[in-house]
Amino acid sequence: MFNFDWLSNIDLRTAKILMLLAFFSPLIFSLFLKKEYIYKGATDKKIWRNLRLWIMALTFIMATVYIYF
Repeated sequence: MFNFDWLSNIDLRTAKILMLLAFFSPLIFSLFLKKEYIYKGATDKKIWRNLRLWIMALTFIMATVYIYF
């Protein structure tokens, strides 16, 4: 099976930073998506259909919960 004993040497602060980077990497990726892809299949171009805004909101919610706990 998997052996994660090497993770016991990482302090808590470093682990939190690595996890926050994992949370924010999809956000950074989504900021570079073309507008045609974001609204693909949408009949209208309303602001609530913008994929970037949803990813940003969810990322900040997840990061806030993760930092708090």
